[in-house]
Amino acid sequence: MREFAAEIKSRGLRAEAMRATRTSRRTARRSAARRSSRKAAAKRVVKRSAKRLTARRVAKAVKPVAVKALRPVKVVAAPPVPVLYKLCKPGWSVIVEQIQNAQGTRFVCPFCPRSHRVPGPVRGFKKMRRAQWVRLRRVEE
Repeated sequence: MREFAAEIKSRGLRAEAMRATRTSRRTARRSAARRSSRKAAAKRVVKRSAKRLTARRVAKAVKPVAVKALRPVKVVAAPPVPVLYKLCKPGWSVIVEQIQNAQGTRFVCPFCPRSHRVPGPVRGFKKMRRAQWVRLRRVEE
């Protein structure tokens, strides 16, 4: 061993302590990985904000050009959504097209002598399983 040390000194080489543990290497790699991921995240944030700023600048810079009058575009209203309401006879529901701000429609119930009010035109009746029927909202009487 002494011979080896003497040979290193004669050649002018420095002897360094050798570490055989994984932990020192692992922690160094982890910290380097953290640093690189933080840098990448910072770059992403900068890129995003730059994109937003350029988009805003372009939007402000573009001025509307005078265009000759075109035909008015027809706005197509979405079709009314069919909604189910619980009727007085168990298992039966009424299909109603729900219209915004509808005053309500009275219809004569086929199962009782009364008439009920629903918020839109009646489109039919439907027989349902009990589990589904129980969850429905009841018609106004």
